[in-house]
Amino acid sequence: MSESPLQSFTEKLAAFAGGQAGIRNPFAIVAVDPAYEHTVTERLAAWTETPPAELTEVSATIQPVWLDELISETTVYNLAVGLSEEQNTATIRSTLESRLAEELVDEIRATSDLEALRDPSHVLLLLNVGSVYPFTRASELLDELDRRNVSSTIGVAFPGVITNGKLAAYGVDARGYYPAHLIEGQITAADLQQ
Repeated sequence: MSESPLQSFTEKLAAFAGGQAGIRNPFAIVAVDPAYEHTVTERLAAWTETPPAELTEVSATIQPVWLDELISETTVYNLAVGLSEEQNTATIRSTLESRLAEELVDEIRATSDLEALRDPSHVLLLLNVGSVYPFTRASELLDELDRRNVSSTIGVAFPGVITNGKLAAYGVDARGYYPAHLIEGQITAADLQQ
């Protein structure tokens, strides 16, 4: 049986954390059938709790970042919630789109060991990415992490598809993302049975 996209993803993260060079920073993105994003998140969370030998042999560390929980810690989210009774939807969306990626990265940095964030053997795993869509995108988070000199290995389980090197969140609005290693295929229910 061929390797599943989930297995390829975790192996690529382990390879980056073990010293394999990335295109720029060691980023890896795998597409997930949106219906199974939370199941994949649970599987990846379990993976972080029992890292494979490839990671423990190189003293790599793994930090799961639950974006669905982190969003409520941002100032812009709390502002948008406060505006909801007074402002129209376009104003709220614009407010979130303009600041959410930056503030999420602020929160990641505030709750992380800053030395670890500069170490490629540290894996930063962004979980439940769909919870921040459409207000920010995986590519915006990766760009902001790069601007803040975060050079740890970063993994993103992306709810959507990757077609011809472009990410399409929930199967729509395909966009290219340049420095990430894109895992072929999409994690589906069949991959979760293995």
